[in-house]
Amino acid sequence: MFGIDTLPGFLPSLFWGIITISFLVFVHEAGHALAARALGLKVSEFFIGLPGPKISFKIGETTYGVTAIPFGGYVRIPALEGSGPGAELGTMTEEERAEYAKVPTWKRLVVLSAGIVTNLLLGIVLMTVLISSMGQPIDQGYVNPVEGGPAAVAGLPDEARILSIDAVPVETFGEIAEIVSEHSAGDMVTVVYQVAGGAERSLEITLETRPTDAGQAAHPDGVSPVYMGVAPHFVEFESIPLGESIATSFRMIGMTAEAIGGLFNPATFQQTVDGSASIIGMSVLSANAAQTGIMEYAWLIAAISISLGLLNLLPIPPLDGGKIVFEVIQKVTRRPVPQSIQVGLSLFGFVLLITFMLYMVFQDILRLAG
Repeated sequence: MFGIDTLPGFLPSLFWGIITISFLVFVHEAGHALAARALGLKVSEFFIGLPGPKISFKIGETTYGVTAIPFGGYVRIPALEGSGPGAELGTMTEEERAEYAKVPTWKRLVVLSAGIVTNLLLGIVLMTVLISSMGQPIDQGYVNPVEGGPAAVAGLPDEARILSIDAVPVETFGEIAEIVSEHSAGDMVTVVYQVAGGAERSLEITLETRPTDAGQAAHPDGVSPVYMGVAPHFVEFESIPLGESIATSFRMIGMTAEAIGGLFNPATFQQTVDGSASIIGMSVLSANAAQTGIMEYAWLIAAISISLGLLNLLPIPPLDGGKIVFEVIQKVTRRPVPQSIQVGLSLFGFVLLITFMLYMVFQDILRLAG
């Protein structure tokens, strides 16, 4: 999109990964900061990047800056340190404790939720604009073979419209995926197709077990473990009214939430991981989308922003959702959660998140190396 594809090796992915993640973290932290300011709370620091060497400047009472590791970011609101690193690490000062005690619980909950809400709003707005302006693709059963997949090996051409599988008529990609899911790896199916309205042709395709690098961006054959190796190809777009575009955006939030929920089900955990991406995968997807065009990149930003917002809603400290749980417990019980419990749960949550992130990175490395 901006000529970054001329950079050697991994640099385009690194560049777009930094741009994408830094922007989304900025949006998230800005939500916290703006909510705090609106409620009269001091914002002492606003940084993009992980703690470390930094370049900073001060405007008013807030220090802004960028650190040497531009992945992630943080905002420091002294009055909320009871829900932040000071509480999690047991390093709150007496002054911070006193300041924290002055703030009503509802204000703390608003500020803690603001980052999540901002990410979700960004996703909804971007998706609504894109859907209403571009229209919604009409699923008419057109497909492209995935490189190296069974359909490509069998000789299925690009932009083919599949008419039937084993004499069962199909009209949409969804029906193709459903029929494939009813088979087993090793089964041979007869596919009848046509290209550009030409003569009907047929070929036999031997189904395989889905590889871990099947390509999340293309959604080949749905999510079934059986794999024919085709991805949807849309040739027509249908105009969508604004109201329906908004509703579609909210449905995307529901679908994303359902996918995240799959991480907590042992039966769907691996399938969900295979369809997800770590920071490495997001960087590669960001570079690919940016080189394809502004619309594709904006859609990816929207999807990641929604995922980031929903992930932060999980009741796992040190995520915002975990801090919100602490606040609610303290409000209901009318007593603070003991520091030892906060520290212990926060460290456990931190180790859990790091372990999951490393596993996702390992999965992405395997996919890229495969």
